Amino acid sequence: MKTNLFLLLFIASICLSAQNHKQGRVSVEELKKTASTIDPDAAAEVLYEKAYFVLRLGSDGRFELMKEYEGRIKIYDKDNVDESFLQQQVSLYSPNSSARERLHNFKGATYNLENGKAVPSRVRNADIFKERRNKYWESEKFTFPNVQNGSVLEYSYSITSPHYRDIGRWYFQQEIPVVSSEFNFRHPEFFIFNIDLRGEPIGKTKTNSYLEPNTTYNYVTNNHTFTNVPALKDEPYVFNANNLKASVRYELTMFSYPGFISENYATSWEQIAKDMMKSDGFGGALKGNRFLDETVNGLVEGTASPINKMEKIFQYVKNNYAWNNIYGTTTDQGIRSAFNDKSGNIADLNLMLVSMLSKAGLDAAPVALSTVGNLMINYSFPSRTSLNAVIASVVIDGKLYLMDATEKYSNINMLPMRDLNHRGFRISENGVQEISLSNSSLSTAKEVAMIYLAADGTISGNHSETRDAYFAMNDKMRQTDDPKKFEKRYLSNFNFDVEDFKINENKEKGMFRYVTKFENVQGAEIIGDKMILNPLLFSQLKKTTLNSTKRNYPMEFGSVISIEKIFKIKIPEGYAVESLPEEKTFLLEGNLAGYAYKVIEKEGEILVNTLYQIGSSSLPSSYYSAMQEFEKNQFNTESQAVVLKKI
Repeated sequence: MKTNLFLLLFIASICLSAQNHKQGRVSVEELKKTASTIDPDAAAEVLYEKAYFVLRLGSDGRFELMKEYEGRIKIYDKDNVDESFLQQQVSLYSPNSSARERLHNFKGATYNLENGKAVPSRVRNADIFKERRNKYWESEKFTFPNVQNGSVLEYSYSITSPHYRDIGRWYFQQEIPVVSSEFNFRHPEFFIFNIDLRGEPIGKTKTNSYLEPNTTYNYVTNNHTFTNVPALKDEPYVFNANNLKASVRYELTMFSYPGFISENYATSWEQIAKDMMKSDGFGGALKGNRFLDETVNGLVEGTASPINKMEKIFQYVKNNYAWNNIYGTTTDQGIRSAFNDKSGNIADLNLMLVSMLSKAGLDAAPVALSTVGNLMINYSFPSRTSLNAVIASVVIDGKLYLMDATEKYSNINMLPMRDLNHRGFRISENGVQEISLSNSSLSTAKEVAMIYLAADGTISGNHSETRDAYFAMNDKMRQTDDPKKFEKRYLSNFNFDVEDFKINENKEKGMFRYVTKFENVQGAEIIGDKMILNPLLFSQLKKTTLNSTKRNYPMEFGSVISIEKIFKIKIPEGYAVESLPEEKTFLLEGNLAGYAYKVIEKEGEILVNTLYQIGSSSLPSSYYSAMQEFEKNQFNTESQAVVLKKI
């Protein structure tokens, strides 16, 4: 009786929730709303979003996951809303017909207030676009029509999936405020899931069990409800902001049906590593491979140094094989096919690299990791499905060397950003070792400007910036993705229009040089007989960025870095220096960061030199307040002005 009572109450609560936000019934009150009560300055907010997942027995006698989604978004200032909120895109895992996910009832509409009524502009089937992204994934998406200030956007869809070991992650927090976010998951009690709940504890979680009608077993119901969730603040030195969001993820860890079968899926990282070494696509892929012998012998012939052997093999694989942009911890087509086809997924190429390094007599092993886009690993939550990539490692004289052959601009101990997700697992026949994923090599950027200051306060001249290592690698990736967007972003650093923007690439050295020119742009302010200008002009730190009261996430820089600026400003005839900025030098505790600033006058020129250095690719959150003070000192230092006086 108690079970039936709970079931009735549960169904009633679901129905009540549905009545509060019934699809297709956007209220006039919602359309009249002029500002978010969570953040009055928000350009948009999520009025509600809901996911309802059920693991059930399908018509074919197999369990399947039914996922239903719906939501509603209010637009206050459409010109300042991120494009992602003005469209809906659903990714579907579809490697083949038997294992593919299927999308149902993909719907959307824009509601506007017309003559006191809510009038919809519905998305037509012809406006839904399908795209095959690669051999494993496809997507369907649409853009909401007729969006105006005050519009309410509504969507709903469902997915049937044969995959339920990892049901995906639900985010309660977004880049805009969220009034209500609800995630429900029902499953038979003999499927046992671990719950990975992250972010600030600003929601409520309820778990109940009841007898499912027409079955002989209980169902477990999990409900997570978050209300009045503030927008995620924009934080610098964060590779993936999703790591900061409140979210939940369920992963199957055990199937246990009394009298039938019991199976553990994730017991420990050690067991996961052993299982991976036994699998054909990981440990098995490293065995044999005699077809690589001739190539390896030719590469290392006459080379005695282990480091030189490692360098030659890494450069060979990196420069002769292409990554197909598919991730995975197991080979897709196999090392032999990747070797012959000159391409493969991330495991194909890096496991081939490990095999070649081992054949050269080096202590090589693969490193399994979760990429930045795949979120940080919860190390207290052993999970093979949280790992989605493989890189290579070698130990020489006790020192660990890391490399990823899928990125042309990468180097040994200079990994692409996607790999820098703090920690990974070095896996071999000897066991598993947790390692730090970081770049220890130095990355430099150097700005040089030759500037002529005119008597009317305008400036003309040229500016160049040279970037190498990690900086150049990131630039190359962004240029490849969207050249126009990269150029627009780079030129936004200047507060005026520039001329003759050029990009010079030195592939051999892995370096970029950017060159710009400018003429007759305002650079100084004239007050009476004095001319006042900031000697760093367009390159000064214009505002502080570390403005949160606290931070529980590391500061990610990507590399040990050094940024130098050298500006030469020709003093106009008829003017002389009255005062110069004060020289400044300061260090972060432990010498993990340093800054130097110096401005002098020499032979009719103002010479400016600054040096900014970070001594680690990431800093723990305990350094946040110290870095806040460091940045504040830099801002105040670079806000100083040069004063010239007419003579």
